[in-house]
Amino acid sequence: MRKEKLILESQRRKLLEFAGVNIIANSNFISVDIQEAYESAFTFDIYTFTSFLNENYHLMKSLIFLYNGNSMGFPDETQYKYWLLENGLDEDVLDGAGFYDKGYAFFRYCIDTDIDESEIVDLVKFMINHNINDSRNIDEEMWDEFMSEYYYDKSDIRELLEYADDMINIPDLMEYLEKFGGNIVITGGGINECLKEVEIALDALDKPYRVYNKFVY
Repeated sequence: MRKEKLILESQRRKLLEFAGVNIIANSNFISVDIQEAYESAFTFDIYTFTSFLNENYHLMKSLIFLYNGNSMGFPDETQYKYWLLENGLDEDVLDGAGFYDKGYAFFRYCIDTDIDESEIVDLVKFMINHNINDSRNIDEEMWDEFMSEYYYDKSDIRELLEYADDMINIPDLMEYLEKFGGNIVITGGGINECLKEVEIALDALDKPYRVYNKFVY
């Protein structure tokens, strides 16, 4: 009986591994903030992550590292690349990858105030469509237009932002993500912080994506 259970468990793991490979095949695989500054929060070993990339890079359409860099007081791209190499990433994988210093906190005011995610996405779409980069530039007439356009009788996000000193903004990251199509897979963290901001950005751009949970933290 024990032997049968071990065989079943082995088969289950192989199926899960195969499903993971299917997800990343021909994908634009995007790593979000898997970097030294957040290593204490990782729920996985960094060498497991780099080994995964080394073994599966050939299946990917592209590999992208989104990170927080110099603008936030963290290591720059060169230092980040060196950290990845030190932690097991193959040089040929590194050489073929893309890197983008994305910044953070462009939607966090709404995320941290527990505004419904779909409402944040709607407002970001509205701002993009009307060339508004800063929510503080939305006047009363524009707020009415937003509510009408997205069929809101009551808007929590309007109540939060209309007279607030804080705001949300459209980051340069949106333009960078716009170029990716097809199979997009994201992983990294934090799950309710920077990773969530990337999810909202992709949703606002109407970019379908899947989350690879093995390296979410």
